[in-house]
Amino acid sequence: MTDSSRDLLKSFGKLLQNRAFLMAVGHQAGMGGHGGPRGGNRGQGKLLKVLAQSPNGLTNAEIAELLDIRPSSVSATISRLVDAGFVERIPSPTDKRAVIVRLSERGKELFARYDEHVDTTADELFGGLTPDEQAQLERLLTKLTHQVADLDWGDFMGGRSSDWPHHGMDGMGRMGRPHF
Repeated sequence: MTDSSRDLLKSFGKLLQNRAFLMAVGHQAGMGGHGGPRGGNRGQGKLLKVLAQSPNGLTNAEIAELLDIRPSSVSATISRLVDAGFVERIPSPTDKRAVIVRLSERGKELFARYDEHVDTTADELFGGLTPDEQAQLERLLTKLTHQVADLDWGDFMGGRSSDWPHHGMDGMGRMGRPHF
């Protein structure tokens, strides 16, 4: 490993140890955070986000397919969101048997506030960079993401050398401490 590569790895490590950064990034969809409003239930947040991206609404079957969850889970989650006033069920104009689920006015307001919060957070995080620097950072992070996808993760699990300290899994899917 070159010194510059090691320095970059160390810089990323520092960034990933910064609680404020992790909280800001972790609350984005797909990052293990709540992914949207109503952080107490990730399923509800994901469903609200899907509906926010589908202004005409979706059927239960479409939601189940998009979120890759059981239709019974979709129905239960929708019921909770209807009770909270964030979504509404309306009859399908084209199919008398189908019901369309969409954000209510209250749900739309919630997402508008959420989007505003995301914009503010992004501006706070990246506002110190010029537009050119932001574009360059985006290109570099995209390139790095592709590079990471091509890594052989077995190398990081002690598979490269019998001399290397192993970081085996702890039985819970988490990395254990190295054995020196």
